[in-house]
Amino acid sequence: MKYGVVYEMYQWGNEFMRVLHLISSSGFYGADNVLIELSKQLRHSFFLPVIGVFENKHNPHLEVVEVARQHSLPVQIFPCKGKLDLKTVLLIRRFVDEQKINLIHTHGYKSNFYTTAAVIGKKIPMITTCHNWLGDDIKMKFYARLDKFFLNRFDKIIAVSDAVNQEILNHGISSEKLVTVYNGINIKRFNNRINENNIRKKLGIEDDCKVIGTVGRLSEEKGHIYFLKAAEKVLQKYSRVVFLIVGDGPLREYLEEKACRIADKLYSQKVISQNPFIFTGVRNDISTIYSIMDIFVLPSLTEGLPMVLLEAMASRKPVVATDVGAVSSVFEHGRSGVLIEPGNVNNLSMEIMGLLANPKKIQKMANHARQKVELEFSSNIMTEKYLDVYQDVLQSG
Repeated sequence: MKYGVVYEMYQWGNEFMRVLHLISSSGFYGADNVLIELSKQLRHSFFLPVIGVFENKHNPHLEVVEVARQHSLPVQIFPCKGKLDLKTVLLIRRFVDEQKINLIHTHGYKSNFYTTAAVIGKKIPMITTCHNWLGDDIKMKFYARLDKFFLNRFDKIIAVSDAVNQEILNHGISSEKLVTVYNGINIKRFNNRINENNIRKKLGIEDDCKVIGTVGRLSEEKGHIYFLKAAEKVLQKYSRVVFLIVGDGPLREYLEEKACRIADKLYSQKVISQNPFIFTGVRNDISTIYSIMDIFVLPSLTEGLPMVLLEAMASRKPVVATDVGAVSSVFEHGRSGVLIEPGNVNNLSMEIMGLLANPKKIQKMANHARQKVELEFSSNIMTEKYLDVYQDVLQSG
């Protein structure tokens, strides 16, 4: 990595450049994962990361705080009582002064707003990463228009995919401010060979069952309902299959009820003899969970560049994924996995069954998947590109 260049240009005496990463979290998902991986890598450079997390009164998710502390990363929690909390603005402003922050890197529209307000009158460089900007419902369209106002005040705007980049351009943001940096993961985290029998036993999965898994927040845009509907079709032909749903979110109760109705129907038809659906909730042993999957499914309706896709591929799992966001840039259809139309239940079920019927194809795709991530989507590569952006912004300032 090009840390020597950074050292020569930006070490001030015996001090380092301090970077505040600011995020409002809804659980430990893609953006949180990127923030942690980037911060871990930055410690090997001459940029010192500090992670700032909003403690939202009505939705207090601090999982990223615990993960940061596990990796000995410095964390600052900013209490926030509402959408506009002037006290929080002042807390961030004071923290920036006291800690002599040299650069602020935000993740998400709430962080964009509070940072813009907190640094009024200050000459401090600001960078933001748009992880999946911002959705198509009425609420998100409103936030997109609002966020445009704040984005124009940032020195650089990072899009995690070309699709996100184009969406931001469509809202009138200057192309000179935009840079695309693909997400990256710690490849070594998915190298370990794990005793799969132990985890299968703990989850109640019998030895002869194939495991089809998906990982992500249980929310509408992630498309889990199509995963369940496709599962019903697959089970009509392959009864010894378990569908593993990893994650939590606002739709969990609804999805569990839907899965229960599908299982009851299949029981009554004598198609299955055991519950084919397992909801694990959030797991802190995700590399272990990937190890027991035979096929990974990403049924999302919208994405930026999903970390779970990269993780599954690094774990040598063939992927059936919807062609949204940057997914098609991660792997070539037919080599590392299969691309399908979002919301197409028949297509999804047929591709899953096609892979189940062809174990040799599964293995070939799994090997291609791992190679692709190693070559193009490691956290080292991601960090080098972020360091180039940091350098560019600091030079310009």
